[in-house]
Amino acid sequence: MSYKTVSVVVSDDKTDKHALATARDFAARVNAHLDVYCIAVDPTRYDPMPIGSSVILLESSIQEAQEQADKLGKWATAQLGPNMSKTTVETVAIAQMGIETAISRLTRYSDLIVVTKPYGPGRNALHVNLLESQLFGTDAPVLIVPDDRAVGDLAFARPVVAWNESDESLSAIRKSIPLLKEAKNVDMIMIAPPSHSPERSDPGGVVCQMLSRHGLRPDIAILARTMPKVSDVILRFAADHSNDLIVMGGYGTSRFREAILGGATREILENSDLPILMAH
Repeated sequence: MSYKTVSVVVSDDKTDKHALATARDFAARVNAHLDVYCIAVDPTRYDPMPIGSSVILLESSIQEAQEQADKLGKWATAQLGPNMSKTTVETVAIAQMGIETAISRLTRYSDLIVVTKPYGPGRNALHVNLLESQLFGTDAPVLIVPDDRAVGDLAFARPVVAWNESDESLSAIRKSIPLLKEAKNVDMIMIAPPSHSPERSDPGGVVCQMLSRHGLRPDIAILARTMPKVSDVILRFAADHSNDLIVMGGYGTSRFREAILGGATREILENSDLPILMAH
């Protein structure tokens, strides 16, 4: 099991530079093919207009978006350098309506998708759409890159896996195995596991057995919920144990609920300065 196709969607040459560098370095390190999609979004709102005028507006706005994508493509190609032979750079103009479907169609055949952290300076709704469309629409794991650096040139030495017995968490663990096998140590944490769980007599035992068959021996820690938010417990553990990657399921509850009320996924995305591997 390995990552043979790595993808990254680039929409801005400033906010996405670390994601592109991470995808480039990671693909080179594991000898994977790299697909780079440079996109520009047509911002036109197609409200009712006089007959004929909408056609002219459509053609001009799409052409402008394509020119922006082409410019971004030239920048991305320059960032990749001359030695990236297993690389495809594609420029795409996307209409505002249906953007999530269009993005997920681009990267759905990837083994790993590299994504810019969607919250922080310079971010906007497009970055959130890029993450969510690929997380929900491709069935591939996404590696979310922090604001301040690229993280693809070296193997992660000590990932921490957040396990809560959910389908999303199990999906993230399965899809992170190639990364976990490169690590020197793997931590697994469970936060206040439910007393009614079928695995209550041996919390985390079954998933650790699964990983052991891949040659992994994670150190499991059962943690009390000593802080108001689950995300705070995860981040405190990661800081105390010098973890360099968080592996977790994405959006165990609905996106709408997390957007309004908060949730572990959004809070980790907002507050972590570590790279995160998520799957849904």
